[in-house]
Amino acid sequence: MRGRRSIALVAWREIRERLRSKAFIASTVFILALVAGSALLGQVIDPQETYRVAVTKPVPEGLATALGRAAQPFDDAQVRLRTVDSASAGRRLLEDGEVDALLLLSVDRLVFRKSVDPKAAAVADSAVRAVRNELPPAPELTTTTLHPPDAEPGDAAVLVAFAGSLLLFMSLAFYGQWVVNGVVEEKNSRVVEVILSAVRPRDLLAGKVIGIGSLGFGQLVLVAGLAAGMLVAGVFDAPAELGADMALVIPWFVLGFALYAVAYAVAGALASSQQNADTAAQPVTYALVAVYFAGYVVLAENADGPLASLLTVFPLTAPLVLPARSALAAVPLWQHALAVILVLGAIYALVRFAGRVYAHGLLHGGPGLGLRAAWRIAREH
Repeated sequence: MRGRRSIALVAWREIRERLRSKAFIASTVFILALVAGSALLGQVIDPQETYRVAVTKPVPEGLATALGRAAQPFDDAQVRLRTVDSASAGRRLLEDGEVDALLLLSVDRLVFRKSVDPKAAAVADSAVRAVRNELPPAPELTTTTLHPPDAEPGDAAVLVAFAGSLLLFMSLAFYGQWVVNGVVEEKNSRVVEVILSAVRPRDLLAGKVIGIGSLGFGQLVLVAGLAAGMLVAGVFDAPAELGADMALVIPWFVLGFALYAVAYAVAGALASSQQNADTAAQPVTYALVAVYFAGYVVLAENADGPLASLLTVFPLTAPLVLPARSALAAVPLWQHALAVILVLGAIYALVRFAGRVYAHGLLHGGPGLGLRAAWRIAREH
């Protein structure tokens, strides 16, 4: 049996066996519960938002009450109104960070320091309309800022970048360990000898990676679906750019898993027993940890720098760095294309190397093989 059919059969066998596993079911339930629990906990412990607004004299009667009523739809937010004698006094308070916005009713303008808060603007506009007994469609207030917005990414972009990178790192390490354990279990039970009599080692390797990767991908889809459902239900708020930035995590999980899972499979084939599996997988895990922290440090320092650009296209770092950097800075399209090409090339080269080592490692019954022995086997075959 050769080619696609054998790969598909091996992949389906992996999926079927894992779906029957209590560990897989428990991990899926735990991940979903963790995501849902984190969102709900954030709702419980999140302090009530308060908008601090300064307004110049004279203040229309009922403005404070109207502001409080307009803020209620926004998670029962509160408005703290502060009266100032002049626009210059209000600007000083805004500059010093003592208020969040300055309301200039004489010119129908709402002033922020560096960036416009859409919620605060909506609250102020609705309140002013109520006081003046005016209705839409045209906005009552125009918004402006004292200073141009910072070029640095906002809090939402930073959260998306590093949360997405952490999710990828944990997923690759978690599912990679599945690959190691699956290979070692087959090797110790000698089932692999029967399988190799009907399936080429390279097809067995590809099927195992595809099968476990499909399960990992399925878990990510469930998590994404749950998060999207809670977003639609209003459990938590998210900026508009969140979806586009997080969408990059999915294809790069596929590419990153294909790259690192092959290495984990070779590590499992080189291990001599289940007890030795963790030790055999350490070089791959350490490389993954080093890649994650290198990307974190470089992106936190300068997401537009030359080192960040290098890590964006380098095959070992691209799966973790490129999605995170895309949320923090504008990544040129050619770097996206080059990163994909180089990662695919690295996967192809690693699969050819792994295919030569995999069969010999699986059938080796003595002590575990080291990296030097693996390299020698690859060169000789």
